[in-house]
Amino acid sequence: MLPKFFAGLVLALSFTLSALPAQAGLSTDLQNLVVQGTALRANLATISVSQGNTCTQLGGFNVSLENYLASIQGVYGQLAAPITLTATDLTALDTLSGLAKGMATDSVRLSLELRNIEALADLFEYRAALSAMLRLSDDVGIMANRILEMADRILVMADNIGAMADRIVLTQQLQSTNVALTQASMLTTQLNMIAMSESLSTIAYNLSLGLVVNESNALMGELGRTTLTSQTMAVDLSRLEAQSALLLNSTVSLYSWMSQNSQVASHYINGDTLTLLGDLSSLQMALAFSLEAYANTINQLAPLTQIPVLSDATASMLRLTADIGEMSGRIMEMTDKIIVMADNIGLMADRIVVTQNLQQANIELTQNSVNIAQNVTITVIQNYLGQ
Repeated sequence: MLPKFFAGLVLALSFTLSALPAQAGLSTDLQNLVVQGTALRANLATISVSQGNTCTQLGGFNVSLENYLASIQGVYGQLAAPITLTATDLTALDTLSGLAKGMATDSVRLSLELRNIEALADLFEYRAALSAMLRLSDDVGIMANRILEMADRILVMADNIGAMADRIVLTQQLQSTNVALTQASMLTTQLNMIAMSESLSTIAYNLSLGLVVNESNALMGELGRTTLTSQTMAVDLSRLEAQSALLLNSTVSLYSWMSQNSQVASHYINGDTLTLLGDLSSLQMALAFSLEAYANTINQLAPLTQIPVLSDATASMLRLTADIGEMSGRIMEMTDKIIVMADNIGLMADRIVVTQNLQQANIELTQNSVNIAQNVTITVIQNYLGQ
C-alpha cells in the first residue's frame, strides 16, 4: 500500500555508518528516512489532475514509494537489541508516521480531483489513473503499517524505556492515531475510485460461460462413451487430451478477460452467471471422477499393454489430470474476482453463499480425484515403465 516514488531515493541509502555504534547507525537511518519521506510527501503534494499528465506522474511516484518501502524494510531488518532511544529518534518516528498520514490525505485529494473531471477524461488516461490511484492507496497503507511495525520493534528493543517512558507513550498514541487516520483516508480513496469505475454486468460473460459449459459437457460425453482397451488406450486418451486442451484454452481466455475487467470496473452480478459458474464446477468434479476411473482401468490393463502404448497413454493421462486441475482452479478464481468487485453483493448474498459453498465442495472433490488419478498413473509408470 505504499507509493512507488522512491525509486532512486531509498535504495541509494547504503548505511555507510555501519562501522559506528548501533545506536548512531539507527539514528542516522531514521533521519535519512525522514529526509526521503519528506521529499516524497512534497512531490505528491505537487501532483494535480488539473496540470495534466496525471498517470505518468502517479506512475513515477508509485515506483519511488515502493523503493521507499524497501528502505523502511531495510532499516527494520537491521534492528538489533539493545537500542538506546533518544528524543531525536522518537521525534523521527513521529515525523514518519505523520508523513504517511499526509500522503494519505493527498491521495484523497487526488481521488476527488479525478472524480471531478470524470466526464471529460480520456478513457485510456482515466483507466490508467484509476489503476494508479488504487495502487497508491495500497502502498500508502502499507507504508503506515511498516512504520508502525518499525516503531513497535524499536520500542521493544529499547534498554532505556524507563527513562523515556513518557515520550514513548506519546509516540505510541500518535502512531496509533495516525495509522487510524491513514487507513480511513485510504478507504475514502478506494471508495472514490470504485465510484468512478463503471459497473460491468456479469451478463456479458454468460455467453462465453455457456460455451465453456457446452464444451465441458461434450468432453464429459466423450469420456462416458470411450472404453479403454489395451490396444486403443493411447489413441483414445490422446484424442481426449486434445479436446481437454481446447477446453482449458477457452477457460483461461475467459478467466483472463474477467481478470482484466476486474482491474478497472466493479461487477453487477447477474444470477445466471452464478448458476453457470456452479454448473461448471460440478462438471469439473464429474470430469475428475471419470479420470480417476480411467486411471484405475489403465492400472488394471497395464500388464496386458505394450510398453509404447502404455507410455503414450500414461503421458496423456497426466496431461488430462493437469488440465482438469487447472480448470477447476480458474473457475473458482473467476467467481472470487466477480464477488470481490461486486457492487450488488448485498442483494445477491444468498445466491453467492450457495454458489461458493457448492464450488468449495466441488473443488475439494475435484482435486481429490485428480490427485488419485495422478498417483495411480504414476504408480503404473513406476511399475511398468520404470524398469
